[in-house]
Amino acid sequence: SVIERHSLTDEPVTVSRNWPTTNAQSTPATSTDLRQGLKVPTTPPPATTMVEPVVPKRRRYRVFILLGSLLLFMLVAGLSSVYLYMGGNQISGNNIAISMNGPRTVGGGEVLPIQITVTNNNTVEIESATLIVKYPAGTMSTDQPPRQLYEERIPLNNLVAGEVRNLSVRAVLFGDENTKQDIQATLEYRIIGSNGTFYKDADALSVLIGSTPLVLRIENIEKVASGQETDVVIKAVSNASTPLYNVLISAEYPNGFTYQSSTPEPVYNNNVWQIAELKPEETKEIRLKGVVHGLNDEKLHINFQAGPADQDNQYRIGSLLMQSGIDFIIERPFIDLGLTINGQTGSDIVLNQGLNPSVGVKVTNTLDETVYDLVVEAVPDGNALTASSIGEGSSGFYDSNRGVVRWEVSSNEDFAEVFPGSTRSLNFGVKPNSNQRGAAFGLTVNVYARRVAERSAAEELLGSTRLDAKFSSLIMVGGQAGHDSGPVPPQVGKITTYTITLVAEAGVNDVSDAVVETSLPIYIDWLDTYQGDGAIVYNTVNKQISWNIGDIAAGKRKQVSFQLRFQPSLSQVRRTPTLLNKQDFRATDRFTNTLLQDNAPAITTELSTELGFFRGNGMVVE
Repeated sequence: SVIERHSLTDEPVTVSRNWPTTNAQSTPATSTDLRQGLKVPTTPPPATTMVEPVVPKRRRYRVFILLGSLLLFMLVAGLSSVYLYMGGNQISGNNIAISMNGPRTVGGGEVLPIQITVTNNNTVEIESATLIVKYPAGTMSTDQPPRQLYEERIPLNNLVAGEVRNLSVRAVLFGDENTKQDIQATLEYRIIGSNGTFYKDADALSVLIGSTPLVLRIENIEKVASGQETDVVIKAVSNASTPLYNVLISAEYPNGFTYQSSTPEPVYNNNVWQIAELKPEETKEIRLKGVVHGLNDEKLHINFQAGPADQDNQYRIGSLLMQSGIDFIIERPFIDLGLTINGQTGSDIVLNQGLNPSVGVKVTNTLDETVYDLVVEAVPDGNALTASSIGEGSSGFYDSNRGVVRWEVSSNEDFAEVFPGSTRSLNFGVKPNSNQRGAAFGLTVNVYARRVAERSAAEELLGSTRLDAKFSSLIMVGGQAGHDSGPVPPQVGKITTYTITLVAEAGVNDVSDAVVETSLPIYIDWLDTYQGDGAIVYNTVNKQISWNIGDIAAGKRKQVSFQLRFQPSLSQVRRTPTLLNKQDFRATDRFTNTLLQDNAPAITTELSTELGFFRGNGMVVE
């Protein structure tokens, strides 16, 4: 039999979308059936029924539970935030209270008692608590001796919940009158389970300094003439109820004021004095001398300050207790007073050592009225001058009790009256002791007179001036020739060698930059051999020799030796040739800062007879 083949078509076949839920009963086909192309009989499918899927009902109560949980969480978080913000947690700096109580007004230098209360209002303990008290600058402790207080750390250790701790501190405040000083306190602490450090600040305690413990009273002459020496008296008076220790008084001088001396002497520079102890109501006095310089009607101000010494710098005021000032008004001098030393005037007069200078004084009455009974006093100072060495060859009277030389009417008749515009001159010599290191002297000349022709009228200082002089050192240079080898006297055509020794010496002052310069004649040869102090530089072109010495101490000398060669010629027979030309010595005086000079004559072939040589040994022979 022929098996029919069915071709595949593109025609759509409708297929049920619902598959049967039961298996169809079918008769199995055999291989023979398949070969014969027989159709396999099948049981017709049963009719299908469309079943609607069952959807379970939604459980909406879970959504309500979720929303309720969220609302509850937000409510709890909000309440917790408010609770924390309002300080209701267990540990909070707001639950720690620090209060400071004490007098609101205290006198400077008096003891200030302060009561400090620390309260822990937290529900748990705080650990490692330390109270830090910070004081204003210049505060002192109540210890003996007192020490300066900057910051005080008081350990409190642990404070349990609800604990109250009371502390008392004492300090001594200083400051200018009617000024406020702030005292601050801070609690440093830790909390359980944390390594961090926390701080709680207290409100500052402000204290008014009602009165100063120290008063400065300054006494001086307000109107002075330029160049006049004036006195300033400083009185330190204690208003404190307890002793004041280590009080410093400092002065600020203007450019026109020159410090001269003081009693007692300053402890630092020329403007800081120290009072070791000042008892209640006690007064200590400082007398200051100075010279005022300036133009007519110029005003000068000196400011004084007082207070305890700084702990880090014993010459600096740590806290200002009091300040005061004085004024000087420069007025036209009643007397025009001129002073010269050896014809020199000014601030830097330098005189040569060993000189006896002359002093000239010229007094001119610049008033519109006559002055009477003119008196001139010369007051010496310095290490080179005493009153006994003033007034040589003059009519002055040496007053050993006052250390002055005085000229007056009894020895100078023209001093009785000095008319307006008239001038009186006075000259005298001085014999200083200038042969000492750093010799210097000062000379102050004061002029007194009466403005009325009455003996009962008081003498009045009309003018004052001062000059200072320094003595420069003397320096010396010298040289000598010595024989080394060859004929003496020198012989034509034969070589004679000499050793030249130079010596440089300082006088009473140290000198610096010392140098000796000289040269060789054309017929002398330099052997480039030397030994001694300093260094020698030889110029082969111009045959110049420079001996660079450097520094020479006062009264000391330095020397150097070098060799020269001489071979005479016939033109030098019966002559004594020069071996070394003139030596020029210069140096700087360290005391006067002036240039010093000296020279020595040329050195010839004539050797010293003290060395055993005969006279005329330097004359050249054939």
